[in-house]
Amino acid sequence: MASNEPKGTKKRVGRKRLPPLAPGPALQFVVASHPDDFKADDTMRNIRSHVMYKHRGEQREGPPRDRSKSGEPRTRPRARPKSSTRTPSPMTTSSDGMMEDINFLTTTRGRSTTWDSEISNYISYSPQLGPMRDLATRIISATTSEPSRSAPATFDPSIEFPFPPSPSLGMDSLEELKQIYMNNEFFCQGHPWMEIVCSTRMSFLSHVSVCCVYQDLSEGFLEDSPLTVYAKTKVLRMIKDSLQGLSTQMDDFTILSILHLLTSEVGGFDEEAFDVHQDGLIRIVHQRGGISHLGHNGRIATFLIVVILCFSVLRGHSEPVMLHGFVPSRRQSLLLDRPHPISPLYAPRGDLSSLYGHCSDYTYEILCDMHELTRTFIARWNYIGDVFPPGSSSELASFDSHMQQIYTRLLLRPSTDDDLTPDWIYESCRLAALIYCRSIVQGVPLSDSANVMHARSSGADITGSTMISALHNALENTDRRGNWGDMYGVFLWICLVGGAASYPSHHSVFGERDNLHTPAGWVRKSFALFSVKASLAHGMDDAPAVVEAQRTMLQVQSLINLKRGITSQ
Repeated sequence: MASNEPKGTKKRVGRKRLPPLAPGPALQFVVASHPDDFKADDTMRNIRSHVMYKHRGEQREGPPRDRSKSGEPRTRPRARPKSSTRTPSPMTTSSDGMMEDINFLTTTRGRSTTWDSEISNYISYSPQLGPMRDLATRIISATTSEPSRSAPATFDPSIEFPFPPSPSLGMDSLEELKQIYMNNEFFCQGHPWMEIVCSTRMSFLSHVSVCCVYQDLSEGFLEDSPLTVYAKTKVLRMIKDSLQGLSTQMDDFTILSILHLLTSEVGGFDEEAFDVHQDGLIRIVHQRGGISHLGHNGRIATFLIVVILCFSVLRGHSEPVMLHGFVPSRRQSLLLDRPHPISPLYAPRGDLSSLYGHCSDYTYEILCDMHELTRTFIARWNYIGDVFPPGSSSELASFDSHMQQIYTRLLLRPSTDDDLTPDWIYESCRLAALIYCRSIVQGVPLSDSANVMHARSSGADITGSTMISALHNALENTDRRGNWGDMYGVFLWICLVGGAASYPSHHSVFGERDNLHTPAGWVRKSFALFSVKASLAHGMDDAPAVVEAQRTMLQVQSLINLKRGITSQ
């Protein structure tokens, strides 16, 4: 017998109606770590809810043209920035070498703001514009505006640009802004190199975005400021557009812009994503035929090897195979002949005498000891396999004894942080040496030595203070504007030691959002950015020496791991 019950009244078996979701913000992003996650029930439910709220709101308010004439205010209550932005994602290649995934920029970064329709409400939370930010704002607006076909590259503030106009904003010439930028010392590395960097809008803007990151750090902002995020957002879009073009997807400026993007993200929380991005860059270089095939008379290759080796030191990784055997050529400065970056990692013929007189005698003694320690340690552990030649036992014991004597001598050196006028350069060298020497002598990771409690000479205020925090504090108290002048090689050594020591021995993976506002998070990002800047302090002039110092540091890290593995057996 047929049922008289209307068909529409039947209920699905096993289905339970859930309570409605609360309305969300006007613009929402769907993020996931795997494509299948986009089809998850909760994700699809949020999408349907968002669409229906928007649809019903439009029905109540009428067509867009009517709403624009209403008397209701357009602004909304202020809201703090959301905690996610976009950064590069994996890139794959087809069998013929062409890139298949042109969506190179899809992985989430968990810590900075996201630009949406309410960006004007974020301005009250951004730092006030100083000289650098004012110039960066003008450059960002100029590089992201559409160039005129018949007129010089100028810009007029548009609705899209989310920052309030200032007296300096007007019809600025991009060429004039470029010259102003190159004449400043905001992370610039020599005029010839900056001419290359600023020759395209994408590479120019990517460099400015890195400069904004350093400015944020100097002003005490660990997360990206709104201006920085806006610049990065535009850079990401430009890189995506470049990757879509057959003639631009592997050119020098795409490579350069990705390197700048990686620099702006170094020291962040997501190491796995960083690996993916760097691997994608390496694949692009491989498709170009290798590092030696990059253009501009080897300058792009030089910049790449310095930056990638710095990343490798910081993150405790081995040197990428692509870089093996490549040595950049020395480019003599046209202004002056700078001295070599002498340090415990780099001293031709073992001569550190050029440092004498530029620091205290005690500082000089520490540096000589650390160079001798480096040389002895490499000689002691740089062998193939575990087979020693006959009669080597006494020689190896002599090496070990010599390194222990250096460590004992270092432990007896006093701190000056409680003096009325502390010698912060000495203190920075002493603390970096303690971390470096302890790991070498005891065969433990630099991060372990960095987290040993720091006991001041007075014995006061040791609670919660680690060696790496004390080193960071000492370095911050020095004048870092000139990277210590003739001692900039020593400054680089301290930054590399501190940078490698501030990274944890195990890296976080995608989705782990540890609190970067902790002292450890601040120290880690600070040392990472210091290290990159110090590696590029003199541009291309001293690149061969810097690369040799970086490779020595990588060798020391590798041999520490080797020693730890053998002694633990």
